[in-house]
Amino acid sequence: MTELDIGEFFIRGESREVEGEFQAVIVMRAKPPLTTVTFHQVEKDRWFKTSETAAVAAIEAARALKLAVDQGALKS
Repeated sequence: MTELDIGEFFIRGESREVEGEFQAVIVMRAKPPLTTVTFHQVEKDRWFKTSETAAVAAIEAARALKLAVDQGALKS
């Protein structure tokens, strides 16, 4: 998956392994000149048995976040 542009950040979904289980996470990378990268678990305390299923869940969550932002979710 390529990164998605959501304003001040680029995001992507990926899987992270923690003690033999996998989390679906959204990776947020601040646009230049900032170099901050943060990881946010898609669903608190949800674990997956394989990295592939976690990655699919993360990609879907990143796409849903992008759609929400495009539809004005962050506008006040």
